[in-house]
Amino acid sequence: MTVVCQLCNKEPFKYKCPTCYIKYCSLQCFKVHKESPCEKPNPEPSSSEIALKECPPLSYQFPTADTVPIHKLQELGQSEEVKQCLSNPHVRDILRSMVHSSTPDTAISNMMKEPIFLELAHACLKVVEPEKFQPEFVDATGSDLD
Repeated sequence: MTVVCQLCNKEPFKYKCPTCYIKYCSLQCFKVHKESPCEKPNPEPSSSEIALKECPPLSYQFPTADTVPIHKLQELGQSEEVKQCLSNPHVRDILRSMVHSSTPDTAISNMMKEPIFLELAHACLKVVEPEKFQPEFVDATGSDLD
């Protein structure tokens, strides 16, 4: 299917305006186009951006004592340390295998033996439960109180 000039709607287009990307076929059509100012089009939102806009605010139907608060989940998405861990393809493969496992409890137990998975788990816990990752208490002399 041949795309025609968006100005004369007769000839197949050969060129695009460098500013607004309108398709035109000739110098004559380009001159007609340039008689009125044009602007760079707004970028099309990605499918994930559209999905986020269409999603209702997150909430839990059946929260428990172990449920991670929504704001902590959002912080996980912004954590550079978590992003760094997830940049490793092996970590992503591990997570994929856990999600598709018929016995997720066993899969998690097995993955907790993997140092690279433990690194991700610790990065997540630093965001979700930062109080558990505070430095050890040190007295005024600099020695541990433990």
